[in-house]
Amino acid sequence: MQDQTPRNKKHPKQSNRLWGLASLLMLLASLTYIWSIINKAPHAEWRNIYKPTPWKAAGVKISEAEALWKSSVGDARMELRARYYPTGRIKLDSAEGEGIISVLFFDDAGNQVGDRVNISYKDGKFTARNDYSLQVTEDEAIIRLEDGFQNPDLYKLHQADQEAPLWRMEFECQPVGKKRTYLGHLSILPHDL
Repeated sequence: MQDQTPRNKKHPKQSNRLWGLASLLMLLASLTYIWSIINKAPHAEWRNIYKPTPWKAAGVKISEAEALWKSSVGDARMELRARYYPTGRIKLDSAEGEGIISVLFFDDAGNQVGDRVNISYKDGKFTARNDYSLQVTEDEAIIRLEDGFQNPDLYKLHQADQEAPLWRMEFECQPVGKKRTYLGHLSILPHDL
């Protein structure tokens, strides 16, 4: 009769550990669920993502880079095609030898829009040109979405507006005789909207 303690009674420390473990598992499950929702959201992988400058690859160094949606107001050629258009600017710091820097545009769904835009460099400077809408000086290049379309009628099929502000620009460099190398990327943020 001396030992009258119930045999099924759990120790208080053991009960606290079980509740703590259950709480931890519930927290992990909640965090996993939230993470999966964020990754499925449109633009989740591109939201405010950029590779900070300077960019360096294959002997090329870009000191500044920016991308934005530009209003077409005041630009007679662009006003006919779109209210806003993606544009970017890069500043060349240095480049060894000779080659090209390629620019690609991707829409909000991740599809490439237009063709690759190539900017030539030689002996540390861009090859200057000012044709169509591509404006290149010895150390700076301004690239618009339309630069990637050889046929203006095709460009009209891809009119851009403020409803798809999170496009992306990717930059690659390719020295003569070598393979193409990733340089950097930018989200095209709605600065002018």
